Order: sequence, then structure tokens, then C-alpha cells
Amino acid sequence: METNLMNGTHLHVRCMAHIMNLVVRDGLKESSVSIERVRHAVRYVRQSPARLKRFQECFDDEQLNCKKALCLDVPTRWNSTYLMLCRAVEFESAFSHYASSEIGLRHYLEHSYIEVEIPTVAVYLKQLIANEDTILSEMTKKMKGKFDKYWGDPGKMNKIIFISCILDPRYKLESNGYALVKMFGVDHGETIQAEVTKYMTSLFSEYVKSSSKSVVLASSSDCSSLDTLTSGLSGS
Repeated sequence: METNLMNGTHLHVRCMAHIMNLVVRDGLKESSVSIERVRHAVRYVRQSPARLKRFQECFDDEQLNCKKALCLDVPTRWNSTYLMLCRAVEFESAFSHYASSEIGLRHYLEHSYIEVEIPTVAVYLKQLIANEDTILSEMTKKMKGKFDKYWGDPGKMNKIIFISCILDPRYKLESNGYALVKMFGVDHGETIQAEVTKYMTSLFSEYVKSSSKSVVLASSSDCSSLDTLTSGLSGS
């Protein structure tokens, strides 16, 4: 018996939840900077038990009778972003109190976008170049030229600039590789990532060598000092 009526044309239904997610995410772009700041503030507090304890102490200082906890969103799910923002609004006075006494939070918010924005700019420029608006596309090509000029030849760039990102526990080696692929494409990105890994290994080897020499010199110095002290004591 044929069960696939009308060749299954009635079975294809668009996912309304997905469409709603796209619609809301597009609307959130208008407040993207503010949302990013809230996201980074929540992440900062949740990263450390000590910070979270200090933040909870701000509840008592602000006389907040709330048993809810901070929640961090998943950026691709608008409903989780909504919940994060609602919770942050409830804790607004606690955040203000915390920021007034915790200089680390202010510093984090000022400098936490550097590692993320560079690959984001690169990807966005590529998208604009592919735009159907020829005027916008041509304008972006000139901007992309300036951007590429900064990096120079990917094979000759100084790899040291990626080390700080790799050493950051939030990003590490995998995230750095992902960003490089997004910026320079698969072939160049993976090549640069391999070179960065090799460069880090070389740096560590140099550190080991210098540390070993310091230990030897320190040991020799200690022995000389000990001999001098011993001879001095013997002479007295």
C-alpha cells in the first residue's frame, strides 16, 4: 500500500522555532554591544567561586531577597539570552555594588573583546564583499585591503601575537585555530596554526634552556660562596 501521498510534498514544514530564533537574533543586533557587556559581566562573576561569593555578598548589602542565580546564555539561543538579561536586570544594583569595589570586573569589561573582535571583523568583511550591493562590496574590498595589509603575508607574520590568546584559559589552542581558519581560510589557517604550535614549542625549549643555565650558574655561585665562607671560617 502506498503511504507516501503526493510524493511527500506535505511533509516539508518550516521550523517556526528556528525562524523565530533568526528573527529575534537579528533584532538583538541593535543592542549587541550592551548584550555583550552583560554576557561578559556574568561570565566574569561565574568564572571563580571567590567572585561568585563576593557577588552574593552584594545581595545582602543591597538588601536583595532573591534566591535565583546568575545564568549565562547560549548566544545562538535567543530564549537563553532573554533569561540572562532578565536575571541581570534583577541583579542590577548588586552588579553596580560589585563593580564599585571590584576593579577586576571593570578591567575585564574594557579588555575582554580584543581576542574576539579581530576574527569577527575579518568574517564580517568577507560577508560584505559578497553582498549584492556592488557599491557596498567595492567599498568593503578597500577596507579588507587595509585589514590584510596589517597582517601581511600569512606565512611571514609574527606568531607571537597569537600566544596570549592560546595561554588564555577561555580560548586555548583549539579556539585560536578556529579563528585562524575563519580569518584566512582552511589552507592558510591550518598552516598558520601548525606554525604557531611549532613556535610555542620552540619558545618553551628556549625557556627550558635559559632556566637550566640559571640553575647551573646559581649552583656554581652557591658553591663559590660556600667555599669562601668555609675558608674564612677555617682561617679564623
